[in-house]
Amino acid sequence: MHLPIYLLPVAGLVIGILISLMGGGGGIFYVGMLTGLFAVSMDQAVSVSLATIIPTTLAASISHYRAGNVKPKIGFLLVAGGVIGVAAGSYLVTIIPLKVLKIIFGVFLLVMGAGMVISRKKKQVKEEISESEQLLEADAHGSKPISKLLIVKGSVFGLLGGLMSGMLGASGTPPILAGLYSMGLSSLEVVGTSVMVLFFIAVTGVITHSAFGTLNWLLVILLASGTITGAFLGPLLGKRIDKKALEKFYGPFFIVFIMVMAISMFF
Repeated sequence: MHLPIYLLPVAGLVIGILISLMGGGGGIFYVGMLTGLFAVSMDQAVSVSLATIIPTTLAASISHYRAGNVKPKIGFLLVAGGVIGVAAGSYLVTIIPLKVLKIIFGVFLLVMGAGMVISRKKKQVKEEISESEQLLEADAHGSKPISKLLIVKGSVFGLLGGLMSGMLGASGTPPILAGLYSMGLSSLEVVGTSVMVLFFIAVTGVITHSAFGTLNWLLVILLASGTITGAFLGPLLGKRIDKKALEKFYGPFFIVFIMVMAISMFF
C-alpha cells in the first residue's frame, strides 16, 4: 500500500529539517521515498529529486550563511569539481550500466568512510590546528593563500559529488560531506557549507538531466513546500542544540551514514 501524494509536504518537512541539521541536499532520501512510499517511477523520482534539492539547499544556505556556518572559499573549491562531475556523470550514465556505477561508488564510499574513522581517531589522540582555522588566520592577515592540499581535496571530493549526482540522480551528499569533514571544518560549518555546494550541483544536475526525462511539477511543488519550510526551521532548532553534543553525535552518525550508503550501492 502506497501513500497518497497529498502527504508529500509532511514527508518533505521532516526531510528538510533533517538535512538542514545534518547537511546534504536530501536527494538520496527523496528518490527512495518517492519510489518506495509514493509509487513514483524512477525517472520521475530522479527529476523531482534534483528539482526539489534546489529550493531546499538555497533556503538552507541562506539560513546557515546568516548564522555564520558557511565557508565560501572552501565551498567553491568543491563547486568547481562538482559542476564538472555532473556534466561528466550525465554523459557516463548513457554508456555505463547502472549496476556497475553503483558498485564503483560503493567502493568509493567505503574508502571515504574508513578514512573518516582513521581521521577521527587521530583527532582524539592529538590536538592540532585544523585547516579551517589556518584558512581563517590567512583571511585575517591576508598573507597566506589557500593551500594546494585544500584545492586538491576540494576538487576531488566535489568531482565525486558531481559524478554521483549526474549518474545516480542523487545530490552527491556523501562525498561532499566527507570532503568538508576531512578538510577540518566544524560540524556546523560542514553542514552549512555542504548545502551551498549542493545547491550549485543540483542546478547543474537539473539542466543536464532535463534532456533525459520530464519533470512532474505537481510533485515538485508538493514536496518542495515541505522541504523549504523544514530547511528554514532546521537552523533555528540547531541554535537550541548544544554544540559539543552535536559534535559528539555528528561524527559517528555520518560515519554510519556513509557505510550504510556504501553497502546499499551493492544491492
